[in-house]
Amino acid sequence: MKNTSFFSHIVLQPTTLCNLNCRYCYLPDRDKVDVMTKEVTTAIAESITTTEQPVCLVWHGGEPLATGIRTFQELIQPFRGLYEKKLVHHNIQTNGTLINQQWCDFFKEWDFQIGVSLDGNELHNQERVTITGVPAFRKIMHGIELLKQNDILFSIIATVNPKNIDSPSAFYNFFTSLGCASLNINIEEKEGFNRESLGLESEKVQHFWHELFLVWRENPVIKIREIDMTLGYIYATLKGGQRNSGAKKHYGRGFWPTIAFNGDMVVLSPEFVSVDESDRQQFVVGNVLKKPLYQLVVEAQNAWYVKKFFEGVRECKNSCAYYEFCGGGQASNKYFELGDINRTETTHCRNSRKAVMDAVLDSFIQLRETVAIEGGE
Repeated sequence: MKNTSFFSHIVLQPTTLCNLNCRYCYLPDRDKVDVMTKEVTTAIAESITTTEQPVCLVWHGGEPLATGIRTFQELIQPFRGLYEKKLVHHNIQTNGTLINQQWCDFFKEWDFQIGVSLDGNELHNQERVTITGVPAFRKIMHGIELLKQNDILFSIIATVNPKNIDSPSAFYNFFTSLGCASLNINIEEKEGFNRESLGLESEKVQHFWHELFLVWRENPVIKIREIDMTLGYIYATLKGGQRNSGAKKHYGRGFWPTIAFNGDMVVLSPEFVSVDESDRQQFVVGNVLKKPLYQLVVEAQNAWYVKKFFEGVRECKNSCAYYEFCGGGQASNKYFELGDINRTETTHCRNSRKAVMDAVLDSFIQLRETVAIEGGE
């Protein structure tokens, strides 16, 4: 089966276990020791081999490093030939607390792209704690220092939460001093196990993005994913070039086949593996131990929630001025926030798409007005 246009990434859940207990975490099974087997990764590798289509494997948990180095080395071996042929490359998202020299050697051997979850300085990172409630900041920083000592580039995923939302300047300046390659920002939201979150005030979110863009503009030394996406869209629009073409491109970008530890696969949003166990099976489109991954992806086009999601995407196109930039939103947010996948605007849309675009455009308008005043217009 050669059609791989639906995705370029595969998310793998090597374990459900996590050694942290972050207040806003959406994963319900992070206290369970469920671990992927080599049979699952072998099945995935065989599927990729038949297509010879390059793909990024995103190792995501739980905490992937909680799998243990020996088990992880076994899980990754089926991809050795594909890696040597440059048909796969590896990305891992970790909380950083378990990084040691052995892990660093492993990352370098396989040329991993590393993402570390960290919300800012010690004060800003208070929501990230161990199972016993001990702040994890110093352990995370120790892991980051080991990455730096081994010349391993890393990116940061930071969650904006009540501890850091009022300090965008200090937030950004901390990460510029940290030496990360890029900064990716998630706004805390209702999702998975965190569905009781009160969320963040929209005014505070808007202020955060506005001030963050200003401080970044003064010192743009690291790439911020959301700002980069926004500026890229604006530039393409002004140049009359290729922009997000809506549902079709969003389909390809957002299909995200995600393989759970037992080989079960969900699509559209990795977060669907975090649905309550009683409801999770309705999102499972099959198992890679029973059918090739690419066959499951093609068949998933007919899954009930995929059809409902794209019904909502079409409605987004008809009703939202930001559609060309956003592409129709995220399926998991619609499910967790609104209880219906074919709905339209979510808090995620407002906080992570609209607010960013508005902040950038408002900043440009203010700059133009300032120049006009200083120029005597």
